[in-house]
Amino acid sequence: MRERQALVYYRCMAAAHQEFSGHESDTLTIHEGKWAYCPHDVRAEGHEWTETGGQTLAEVRLRQRRPS
Repeated sequence: MRERQALVYYRCMAAAHQEFSGHESDTLTIHEGKWAYCPHDVRAEGHEWTETGGQTLAEVRLRQRRPS
């Protein structure tokens, strides 16, 4: 049986939040009812959310390392 993965629909693009904080457990939150990712810390202030179109967490993290 194939496991379903939740999709991440928002990613924080704030310049001050692009460095990974080292706390993976604090990188996901809910924004506008959907999963959102901030590489720094979702508890920080000043997020600039942008839509991802629905990506897996692995895809979002890969894009974090290689911004488009």
